[in-house]
Parts: sequence; C-alpha cells; structure tokens
Amino acid sequence: MRVAVVVRSLKIGGMERVAVNLSEAFADAGDESHLIYFKDKGRVFTPKATVHLHHFNLDKILKRTLIGALLGVFAKLLNAIFRNSYFLYSGLLLTPIFKYKLTQLEKEYGKFDLIIMRGHGTFELIWAYKDARVVQMVESVFIRHSSWLDKLYIRCVYKGKNLAGVSSGVKERILEVLQESKVDAKSVEVVHNPLDVALIRKKATEYQPKMSEPYIVSVGRITPNKNISFLLDSYKYAREYLHLTLPLVLVGNGHDMENIRTKIIQLELASHVTLLGLLENPYPWIEGASLLTSTSKAEGFGMVLVEALACHTKVIATKSKGGIKDIMVSDLEEYMVDFNIEAFAQKMVEILNQESVWDFERYTKPFLPESIVKRYKEFYLQ
Repeated sequence: MRVAVVVRSLKIGGMERVAVNLSEAFADAGDESHLIYFKDKGRVFTPKATVHLHHFNLDKILKRTLIGALLGVFAKLLNAIFRNSYFLYSGLLLTPIFKYKLTQLEKEYGKFDLIIMRGHGTFELIWAYKDARVVQMVESVFIRHSSWLDKLYIRCVYKGKNLAGVSSGVKERILEVLQESKVDAKSVEVVHNPLDVALIRKKATEYQPKMSEPYIVSVGRITPNKNISFLLDSYKYAREYLHLTLPLVLVGNGHDMENIRTKIIQLELASHVTLLGLLENPYPWIEGASLLTSTSKAEGFGMVLVEALACHTKVIATKSKGGIKDIMVSDLEEYMVDFNIEAFAQKMVEILNQESVWDFERYTKPFLPESIVKRYKEFYLQ
C-alpha cells in the first residue's frame, strides 16, 4: 500500500509529532509511506529514512506568478475586513497547486491508496481538494460553528469528506457541529493517535534531568485551556494541608505564561515550581517524574498521558471534554478527577503514596502503531 500523510508544518507540537509517528507506523508495517508538509519555518521533526519526505511550499509557488502574488495580497486584505475568511481564498488559490504537486509526485512513485491530512490548519488550506482517498483527521474539540462565516467554513471543509476524530469525544463534537450546521460528511470515524513506545523510551534516555529529588511534572502548552492555574491551586493546597513536599516542574510555553508566573509568585510557590519552557525532547523529564498531571479543560486526545504511560510514569487527569476518557479506561478511571482543587490534590497525594504496580503495557496497547495502521486499513481500504 502507498500512503501519504499531509501536515501543515513540522514544528514542535503534538499534532506534528503524531504526523511523523503515523508516517513511520505505515513504513514499519511494510507500506510505502510519504510525509508531505507545507511550512518549513521552525521545523524540528524529521521522520526516519524509511519515510519519503516532501516539502510542498505552496505559498512560495503561488507568489512566483504575478497573478498569484496579487491574488494572495488581495486575499489578505479581504481577510482584514472579514476576519477569519482567509480559508476561502487559500483553499481556492492553493488547492490547484497542491493538486499539481501531488500529481507530479504520483507520476514518480505511483498512485496513493490513502491520503491522511492532519488537523484543521492543514486541510483548511486546501479544502477545495476533493478525493475519495482523503481522510481528514480532526484533532480538537474546539470547532467554531456559530456565525454565518463559521458555518460556511464547516460547509467548505467538512461537506462530503471522510472525517475521523482522534477520540470518541472529538467524533461526538464533529457530529454535533455537522448537525447544527446542516452539513453532511461522507463518513465520520474514530482513529486514535499512534504511540511509538520504543522511540519514546529511547528518547527518554537521551539526557538526565537536572533534578536531584522526586518531582511532579506537567507537559504542554501554557494556555488557559491547559488550566495550569487550577494545577497550581491544587498543588498549593496539597503542600499546605496534605504534607506534599515534591517540587512541581512545568514543561512548555504559551501566551498564558506571564499569568502563570504571576500566580506562582502570588501563591508563594517560586521556590517549589520550576519552569523549563519548551523542550524538543521532554521524555527524560516525563520518565523521571513520580507523577504526570493533566488539568486541561478539553483535549482532542491527550497524547501526553499515553506518552507518560509509555515512560512508566503514573498519571492523573481532570474529567475534561474530549479524548481523555478514551485513555483513562478500566482501572485508570479512578485517576480522573472532577475540577475540584481539594479532590485533585488528594488524588495526587494518594497516587504518590500508593505501592501498587501499574500495568503500563496494557494501558498503552490500544495505541500501538500496528493497531492504528490496521484501523485505517479496515475503515478506508475495504
């Protein structure tokens, strides 16, 4: 089988990392795997040599022609007037270029059996491309559909397409948006993100975290949705009332960082909380932690939880919307907590004090690459 995974960029990010993992999963399964990306700025990920890597610089090709350059400028001007309308023009202008580049690629390698596009940022750029081989992977539960422009977006990007959510929660959201927007998709399925346990465990040994004592870790973008403020409140409560002494390490960056820095000072936690910023490889910190926390209000999937389990690190999560419930199943359900500061603090301390051994292999098995590749083939190649 010949498959192409398409993603907007290969910068640091969960979606980008998953796109690489998925392309490698198909290659490891014996398929001819290609990874196509559009934006080269900030690129940090490169798939292994068994994956064919292609850079389709759609914007650059568009700007090479006078008409294309003028249309691009015109589209940006209109977007300044009608906010969030740029997808309309980008889809119409960039789709023909993508189609041409893909045709040239297929002349060299042969026709693709499956084309998997990852995330709204990717397929909104080329929404006018219609092909039964395409599966659009929806990564988030945050899908706007209230305004007339939002509904037009849904009609352009979703109508008649094969859609797949990365979790049952995302699928539920897709179906809700389709119904309220009165748009019909060709299909809506669930295909989880693949987890390369061997690679994660290898990366977890690349360096030694500079922490001499046990610690708790949180890994992810520092945004309001990640709810780090809640984590800090709960951590403060655990220190004051539950005799917690372990330091807290925050890995990540984002537009809410200044608020978090301020909150740390207000709670008098500056000597107990370490801010590491964005790390290309956070796995040594995850593996070295006694506990990984997830306090998001919503998660498309919650990949960091599965990665922590792959590192044999215990986890705790809030009962957020989206995909967390697909990960925290069976006896892991006990470690999903309501958005209650005291309850979360108590559960953190309980996990840290427990002596029971977790069955990490069982928890990660449903997300192994071979299982995910099999699911794609069952859904889209029958």
